[in-house]
Amino acid sequence: MLGSHQPTATTEGVLPQPAVATTSVLRRVAPLVFSTLLVIMTLSVPATPVAAAEAPDRDEQLRFMWAMAGQESGWDYYARNRASGAFGKYQIMPFNWPEWAEKYLGERDADQTPWNQEQVAFGKLRDLYIWLGSWKRVAYWWLTGSSEPDQTRWSSYAAGYVTSILALRKQAPADVDRMPERTSSRAARGDWRRAARDQRLRLSPNGKRWPMRGRIRDGQIVKVRASRLTPAGERWVAVVTVDGRLGWLRQSRTLPSGAPARPARWRDVTDRGRPADRTGVRPRPQ
Repeated sequence: MLGSHQPTATTEGVLPQPAVATTSVLRRVAPLVFSTLLVIMTLSVPATPVAAAEAPDRDEQLRFMWAMAGQESGWDYYARNRASGAFGKYQIMPFNWPEWAEKYLGERDADQTPWNQEQVAFGKLRDLYIWLGSWKRVAYWWLTGSSEPDQTRWSSYAAGYVTSILALRKQAPADVDRMPERTSSRAARGDWRRAARDQRLRLSPNGKRWPMRGRIRDGQIVKVRASRLTPAGERWVAVVTVDGRLGWLRQSRTLPSGAPARPARWRDVTDRGRPADRTGVRPRPQ
């Protein structure tokens, strides 16, 4: 196994001592050792991408982003892969979002609203293009996390993924630069949220967990009643479940959501207005 080099034990459990080399032996061996070390050091240097490219054309990037979003989520800002946790229009992995949000939004705990998703994806994909030099390699990196330049070493699945995006790019609509409405990262009363993991309702922000029946399952949709920022800087939301339970969840452990299939089960909710970018996300009380 790599990284598991163990010393060879002697019969007495002591490593043997190296023999003292003569001056003549050292003169013969030293160049060979140096050459061997040089080869090892050279082989251990990871392959680097091509020289940094110039920033891509904005319209070209937006067409690529439209195609990649279609391949990843069908252009759904609220799509979530339950197995990996990848979320949103561009299926950003949960462990990447905080770092990328801090870099491109200046806020590590920024919510994954549609507008924020667009800003983060635009900045990250732009930087990837400058690093990797082509949209083909950017698409491959997005799927695999690898900067492998030799396409003959790509799997057939990865190659097909890249080909699909490049083909779809040709169908990008004229209004590809249309941005969704900018909304606050703070969840507001009436927002729909989706639990991002199995968890339990709290009695208060960062308070005790419900003693009984407080379990919220991964993917369950809840409705926000209120939000609060604690002195420690954590955002918490008071939510109600479809069966009437009311409690608090850490906002960072939830995600924006579209309206549930049967929103009428929340007796005091009706959906008024359906903006194209936030369909059913902020229903209003009757």
